[in-house]
Amino acid sequence: MTLPLLAMLAVALVLFYWAWIASPRSIQTGREQLLREQGQAAGATFFPVDPRRMLGGWDGTSILFDPDVRKACIVFRGKSALTVDFDYFRTWQLLWTEDFRQPAIWRFQHVHFLFETNDFDRPTIRVAVPSMSYGETWNSKLSILMS
Repeated sequence: MTLPLLAMLAVALVLFYWAWIASPRSIQTGREQLLREQGQAAGATFFPVDPRRMLGGWDGTSILFDPDVRKACIVFRGKSALTVDFDYFRTWQLLWTEDFRQPAIWRFQHVHFLFETNDFDRPTIRVAVPSMSYGETWNSKLSILMS
């Protein structure tokens, strides 16, 4: 009776270790390697990641900017990347939906940037942001970067 219980506990510990420690480390290592390769190929610096120059998050689309060489690295879910010049982006808009369910509280939902590009195969890129204030800050940063 005790042996099967110990075996089940051992399997649970191994799964816990893999899911919470080993797997995230390998994902992070792969992401770091991807950013190093993209930076070397473009002559830009995307790693180590400077959070002040990163729009979006790893769970969706994110864009890392290197203003010194006017390059951007678009990362899709932390698994694939595309390095482009700033001219790749034609325009951008900060978009959101408003929630009016509670009359005294206005909530902004689905806050994101919609970039229009010069790429026929990928004419728009959507980058989610966590809040309206974060989006407004990045809207100003983008104006500075793209000028």
